[in-house]
Amino acid sequence: MSARDWIRSRAKQMRAQMTPHEKAMWRLLHEGELVALNWRKQAPFGNYILDFVSHPARLVVEVDGAQHADSEIAKHDAERSGWLASQGYQVVRFWNGEAIRARDEVWRSIQSAALETSAAPRMLRWRTGDTARVQKTNAQASSSMEEVAAKRPEEVRPPSLKNEPREAHSSPLLATPPQSALRADSSSIEEERS
Repeated sequence: MSARDWIRSRAKQMRAQMTPHEKAMWRLLHEGELVALNWRKQAPFGNYILDFVSHPARLVVEVDGAQHADSEIAKHDAERSGWLASQGYQVVRFWNGEAIRARDEVWRSIQSAALETSAAPRMLRWRTGDTARVQKTNAQASSSMEEVAAKRPEEVRPPSLKNEPREAHSSPLLATPPQSALRADSSSIEEERS
């Protein structure tokens, strides 16, 4: 097996066995306008496997565990970052804990770094498109709510309830709270006790 084949095989293994911190970072990279940067995870590049890379932004995000505080590993990381810089890539590093506990700050740091790259227009186009989608959805929701509000209560009530007193039934207009998909039963506590 050639070195290149080994690196590709190892990257595939690493993608299948991501740490919880890497999974959290992967989700973070797909929030908001960062999604426009077409991130790849555990991607082979040269003789290295990058945790996360956006080729359009030429930006690498690394999530480092405590072992990266070791002087030998830190030296290797610096050499690697130097090689990536020589290829035109910027490296942004975060500790494992930051990927989970400081999500907003990490997201802002990555966004800030990405906005300084040639991929900034891509992010701004995504933001503009997303804003337009949100406004359209809000407008549709608002108009449908106005239609419901404009109808008299008798028109909104199901035909089976039109001739019965209104206070005998809960309003069909009131939404119920979302139910967890994980809880299949909706039995009352009293039923569960018996």
